[in-house]
Amino acid sequence: TQSTEAVVSTQSTGTSIHEAMEQQTISISKAGIVASLQARCAIIAAANPIGGRYDPSLTFAENVDLTEPILSRFDVLCVVRDTVDPVNDERMARFVTGSHMKHHPANNRGEADNAEGEDTKNHINQDLLKKYIMYARTKVKPKLHYVDQDKVAALYAELRRESMATGSIPITVRHIESMIRMAEAHAKLHLREYVREDDINIAIRSMLESFIDTQKYSVMKNMTATFSKYLSYKKDNNELLLFILKQLAKDQMVYSRSRYGGAAGVSTVEVSAEELEDKARQINIHNLQPFYESDLFIANKFIHDKKKKNIILTL
Repeated sequence: TQSTEAVVSTQSTGTSIHEAMEQQTISISKAGIVASLQARCAIIAAANPIGGRYDPSLTFAENVDLTEPILSRFDVLCVVRDTVDPVNDERMARFVTGSHMKHHPANNRGEADNAEGEDTKNHINQDLLKKYIMYARTKVKPKLHYVDQDKVAALYAELRRESMATGSIPITVRHIESMIRMAEAHAKLHLREYVREDDINIAIRSMLESFIDTQKYSVMKNMTATFSKYLSYKKDNNELLLFILKQLAKDQMVYSRSRYGGAAGVSTVEVSAEELEDKARQINIHNLQPFYESDLFIANKFIHDKKKKNIILTL
C-alpha cells in the first residue's frame, strides 16, 4: 500500500478523490487516450478551511466545503487548530531554531544536539523504524478472530443518534469498516497474527476522537462526556493531567495579568496542587505522584513544591 497526498481545493479535485476512494480507480482522458488506472493506495488529503481559519462554531463540512459522501469515506478526520499556548509555542520555536542549527553544515554533531534541546537517547533510529514498518506491512497479515458485536452495535446506534441530533457528519456502515481497518492496522503494528479485543478498543477510541474533534464547540464537551467510557481506554493519564494543569496555569496567568496590568515582571505562575488534585479526582485519577515525577511534567517547566503544596511554572 502506498500513500498519496492531495490538497483538496476545488470541486474537480474532490470528484477525482471520490472516484479513487469509492471504486479504487482513476479515469484518464487525455490526447485521445482513455484509460482507467488502479488506485489501491491510502489517501491523505489536506484541506484549508474557508477564510484561512477554522471556525469552531461551524461543522467540519462547512469549514472545508466538502460534500458529506467524500468525508464519510475517510477513516480518520483530524482538525489542526492554531491555538495560542505560550508553553507549546515556546517549545515549537526552540525545536524549529534547534533543527536549523542541527542541520547547518558549520555546526558539529555535539553542538547541534545541545542546540536542539531534545533528549534523543530513547528515540528510535529512522533506519530501524523504516525496516520495522516495511516488515509489518509485508509480512504480517492479522486475522479478525473475535469482535464484541454487542459493543460495536451499541456504539454504532449511539453514534447514529448523536450524529442526527447534532447535525454533524453522518455516521454510516463505512465507519464500522473503518474501525475494523484501524483494528487490523493496530494489530499489524504489534506484529500479531490475530486482532485482539484491545485492538478493537483502540480503534473505537481513535474513531471517536476523530468524530468528536470535528463537532461544533457547543456540542464537543457534551459528546466527550457521553462517550467517556470509550475515550478513556488505555489513555495516558499524564497527557490528560498536563492538559488540565496547563488550563489552570493559563487561568492563573490571565488573572495575574489583569490584576497587575500586563505581563511585565511576571516570570512564574503558581497553581494550587490541591486544585489540580480535585480536578483529577473528578476523572477518577487519585495518585498524581507519578505525574509529578514524569519527564513530561519536567519538560514543560513545571516544579512541584511539596511543602507549599503548589506547582510552579517558569515562563
